[in-house]
Amino acid sequence: MLRLNARRRAFTLIELLVVIAIIGLLISLLLPAVQKVREAANRMSCQNNLKQLGLALHNYNDSFKTLPSGINEPGVPRQGWMLFVLPYLEQSPMHSQFNFSDNWYDDPNMPVVTTPLKVTQCPSAPQDRKDGNPSAAEWVPFVATTDYGATTGVDQSLVSAGLADHAGAGVMPKNATPTLEQVTDGTSNTIMLAESAGRPQIWRNGVQFGTPPDQRVNGGGWCRAASDFAIFGSSADGTVLPGPCAVNCTNGENDVTYPDPKYGTAGSGAVYSFHTGGANTLFADGSVHFIPKTISIRVFAALVTRDSGEVVPGNAF
Repeated sequence: MLRLNARRRAFTLIELLVVIAIIGLLISLLLPAVQKVREAANRMSCQNNLKQLGLALHNYNDSFKTLPSGINEPGVPRQGWMLFVLPYLEQSPMHSQFNFSDNWYDDPNMPVVTTPLKVTQCPSAPQDRKDGNPSAAEWVPFVATTDYGATTGVDQSLVSAGLADHAGAGVMPKNATPTLEQVTDGTSNTIMLAESAGRPQIWRNGVQFGTPPDQRVNGGGWCRAASDFAIFGSSADGTVLPGPCAVNCTNGENDVTYPDPKYGTAGSGAVYSFHTGGANTLFADGSVHFIPKTISIRVFAALVTRDSGEVVPGNAF
């Protein structure tokens, strides 16, 4: 009888290593593309959040003939403007539950202010962050956060440093009754909200600095007026404010003394995102624009003031 001694051929060790190397190379080539697609989706989602906030602000303005304003002054309950537009963000039950006779941090308002709102959070930013109450004896993280804040104005220190032409109010200054009619620079030329992502953790050029509560930005809670911020600019490394960098050098200044000698009870945030190359902003006409990191602080300041009469270059954003 004829016997066939056929053998099944298997991979050699060298062939197996070559296949693994090829697979590893393909993954290394595909991973950046996947990350790029994910970031593009996150950036679009972030822009959609700002569009929803802009629509809510305009609907509020249509109803009350004024824009909401963060309240952050002695003797008056402290409350952020987002609390007032909750009905226009499909959050009427939360608005009804909030007691506007109390501060945002008072016990009756805990169920509301501890509730995260998807529309206030950029998906590119670190998730599950909490802010705290700086006026308490001990800073404890419990407040749901936002990655967006109203640009309340341009600080005089920028003008004094020769980095801006005009200081003055933005579209939504705190403790005021702002209107769109006050935006004489043009609603399509004036920023209303901007990203200030990652707060209260301090970020500088993509790197964390310190850990709350020992190092923290004052601001971050979506219910807080201190989550709005004036424009100071910073140094390129994000360590010194004011400075010539307008976007993405830091999300704010370390502010652990309350009231702070520089900021008082106001927020110490700055324009910052986790998107590559710039940050998203909402203009007073409801449009959303991605502002490049390369923009000069002088031009950015001109985009923030509402009635200073600056001429903004057409290619600024």
